[in-house]
Amino acid sequence: MDIFERIRYARDQALAAERTERKRLAEADNADLQRAASVRLATRQAVREALDDVLDESSDPEAELDGDAAGA
Repeated sequence: MDIFERIRYARDQALAAERTERKRLAEADNADLQRAASVRLATRQAVREALDDVLDESSDPEAELDGDAAGA
């Protein structure tokens, strides 16, 4: 596995974690849980965007969410 495949894998993992945090944020039932999920989501987004920059690619979690909804 070359370095770019590893970076792409890490970016995909960050994107999956981003989806998880979006779900946690939507399900949060108090302000503390919302803040915590929001911070984690922002961190995941920053990591994903940095890896996108390294790869000179663009991953759009919103487009993937739309695609998931269309496939359901």
